[in-house]
Amino acid sequence: MSEQAMFAIRHLAESDNETYFALWSYAIMEHASYFRIASDDTSTKFIPTRFTADSFTLGAFSDSKLMGVVSVERDARKKMNHKALVFRMFVHPDAAGQGVGRQLLNHAILQMMQLATVRYLYLTVLASNIRAIHLYSSLGFKEFAREPGAVQIGAQFVDELQMSRILVQE
Repeated sequence: MSEQAMFAIRHLAESDNETYFALWSYAIMEHASYFRIASDDTSTKFIPTRFTADSFTLGAFSDSKLMGVVSVERDARKKMNHKALVFRMFVHPDAAGQGVGRQLLNHAILQMMQLATVRYLYLTVLASNIRAIHLYSSLGFKEFAREPGAVQIGAQFVDELQMSRILVQE
């Protein structure tokens, strides 16, 4: 794909389950070092969100091919529902460096900003995933915690960062 490739960002629907699962399986099997979960941890073959305004998965498409995904889900607990989790973000290597991750995350941020009662987005990322950390930081996410050796990948223990972004200025 050229650097001028255009990507259409849209909400995934239940009819996208098979396409989503194929990309997600590829992500956690072929790029396992970027994720805190292993392929054995993924028992369901479904999009992990509820297809609502506060629980959704976005996909980036080049023509009809799914090239990237990000999921967002608002915390349902009464004292925590001012926060939403960004998770399962992945961009296929064929689309890397073309702004797909930034587009996906910008769309997610803008959608969550429409919900006036959601004040914070948060996520976790492995400290070894420098490219993702750079993207998140450039979009206003700040590290607030680090868990040393949180994830074991083979014989290596990798720190996990927790990052958050304020949606509503106080």
